[in-house]
Amino acid sequence: MDHDRRRAELLAAAWRVVRARGVEGTTTRAIADEAGCSLSVLAHFLGGKDDILVAAQKAVYDRIVERAFRIGRNLDGLAGLGAALEAVLPLDEERAADAHVNVAFAGAALSHPRLGESRRRSHQEIRGHLRNCLREARELAELKDGVDDEAVIDDFIILVEGSTLLSLVDGWAEEGRAERLTRLATTFVDQLRR
Repeated sequence: MDHDRRRAELLAAAWRVVRARGVEGTTTRAIADEAGCSLSVLAHFLGGKDDILVAAQKAVYDRIVERAFRIGRNLDGLAGLGAALEAVLPLDEERAADAHVNVAFAGAALSHPRLGESRRRSHQEIRGHLRNCLREARELAELKDGVDDEAVIDDFIILVEGSTLLSLVDGWAEEGRAERLTRLATTFVDQLRR
């Protein structure tokens, strides 16, 4: 079996366990059982529990970022920024599942230094993508005067993380509030326009 494919399958099993049990309830035995493999196979591909958790956190964040910027790949400036924002909000089952795992890792990062550092690195990566969107928007003369790129990026992350947490914990998506999230995304981008 292809090494990268097997590793991805094991990480997906780790996400399913984290989603069902939370980070604290996740064990290597539960991940191995979910993946249908032995503990030695799991260790061979991903290492020990801490290594697995850090790899799974990075992989789910990378998946979210890849989806955001794949969807907006052919869009420039504010259109790309808007597509990225909508791609990461929990508006369907796939995005909600990824968001659920991401929120679980966010909570665990408070007491797990390696997870915290991994999340900070992941946030730096997405900040770079967002800076590119804003640079393109400025080159296309889409941005109004006085837009502070770093403040916009902070607001983007706060909007995504906050709305994700409320959607998952308070059931926004189930209560038909997906339209509100879409409207917030549109308003966020529109307030930047010239």
